[in-house]
Amino acid sequence: MTDRPKIDRVQAALHMEPWTVAFAQVALGIAVRSITSAMGLLERVHDGLPVPPDLAERQEGRKPCDQATDILATIERVLKDHLRPAVDALQRSAAITSSSPRRPARR
Repeated sequence: MTDRPKIDRVQAALHMEPWTVAFAQVALGIAVRSITSAMGLLERVHDGLPVPPDLAERQEGRKPCDQATDILATIERVLKDHLRPAVDALQRSAAITSSSPRRPARR
């Protein structure tokens, strides 16, 4: 087999040193697509999980939290606080050019 699948070439290139800015931006784009795919899965889980009829009472602490309430809240928090900001930051860095200098991303 002389023709290797495209992903093998990408994986092999991930081990190159030093990285070029252009290749790093391609890798960021790949990461964005992977994270976006994970976000889609989490959104499908969130949308497909039956909402407890007493969700508001559980969220406000008047009733103990059950598994469904915990899962729903965790997915909402991870999407809002971590994954969406990560995608935004990675997309911004993947698109930056030498003619569009910006401040470095905050750590």
